[in-house]
Amino acid sequence: MSRASHLAAFAAGGVAACAIGAGALPRDVARFKTLDAFAQALATVQNSYVDPTEEKKLLYDAARGMLHNLDPYSTFLPPNRYKNLRQDTEGEFGGVGVTLLPGTIDDARPSMAPYPSIETVVPRSPADVAGLAPDDRVVSIDGAITAEGGKELANAATWEARLRGASGTRLTLTVLRVGWKDPKPYTIVRAQVKLPTVRHKVLEKGVGYLAIARFSESTSADVAAALTALRQQGALESLVLDLRNDPGGLVDQSIAVADQFLDGGTIVTIRGKGGAVETQRAHKGGLATGVPVVALVDHGTASAAEILAAALHDHGRAKLVGLPTYGKGTVQTFFDLEDGSGLKLTTARYYTPKGNSLESKGLTPDVRVEAFTPDEVIIGSAHGSGAGPESGAIIDERDDDDPQLAVATKLARQSLHGGNK
Repeated sequence: MSRASHLAAFAAGGVAACAIGAGALPRDVARFKTLDAFAQALATVQNSYVDPTEEKKLLYDAARGMLHNLDPYSTFLPPNRYKNLRQDTEGEFGGVGVTLLPGTIDDARPSMAPYPSIETVVPRSPADVAGLAPDDRVVSIDGAITAEGGKELANAATWEARLRGASGTRLTLTVLRVGWKDPKPYTIVRAQVKLPTVRHKVLEKGVGYLAIARFSESTSADVAAALTALRQQGALESLVLDLRNDPGGLVDQSIAVADQFLDGGTIVTIRGKGGAVETQRAHKGGLATGVPVVALVDHGTASAAEILAAALHDHGRAKLVGLPTYGKGTVQTFFDLEDGSGLKLTTARYYTPKGNSLESKGLTPDVRVEAFTPDEVIIGSAHGSGAGPESGAIIDERDDDDPQLAVATKLARQSLHGGNK
């Protein structure tokens, strides 16, 4: 093999290339022939492709293709995307504290370009302090126009990535709000922002509401704080647990939340490579072990959220209301690579306490209730109030017209009165 072939083989095969470089005799000749073929393909593309190519991009694309063909969830991520993914999982990063929705044509203002709009504003974040609000249209970020000519110039995730950065750095957002004639610039200093994953409120006397948006590193602690607050408010005799549109996240956090509701027994069984089996069990002393639970689920309830719903359902601790769940029964693990890129790789499959796999099946609700389709959902109705993520102030304003929540509340109420109301 040439030196160039060894370098390409290292990129593709890692340990194999190291073994060759050290003079080790290859034990699997066919494998190294395949690696050399990859190196030759790389060299041919670089030398003969009609347009200029960048070797790093070609190698990244090759790694992405290798993982893409394994399963729907494994993926290779370049440094910036991998960093953002890890920050999302950790639940805290340097930024301004907003999430964005893709740009759309506004029927009320059809001549306006489809600028991305602000979906949520994190309470007490730099964006909140500056006065930004949900539904503000983001016209530009540090002078970069987000849309023109009737189309958005990049997706919302790309614009969100530009909002992140080291704490203490400045950026300028130019936004357009309903009722304004011209856009207005906001100069904001980035800070560490904690994305809220838990919200709660009192539905009525004795009945509490707890929603989990995703499972990050602080979720179990935030759930414990919310349960304690609901008990202090006299609203933990029965609970509506909202897991709708929860895409999952950290499995250990899901397990820790389930432990608050179960007094014993299996929460989840995880089966990994080579027959490795790990069984997670509940412990005594959870904050809500005796509380009747009605869990709201839908097609967006996935992964770690399904683990929680299945554990409570299999143990008879929760009745499921809503729509069938997504059906993701695999565990992904992050692997850091030397240049800052990373892998999200499927490393195990999980099974419910009754031994069922959720992969491609999901959970079927006990009571099926169709969802409403709102024209507009406003998150963060306490904008500017300084309310924290566990205060219950940032509950969707859609709740009064939510048929799934209405049914769940009725069932939760019935659990207080022996099913008579």
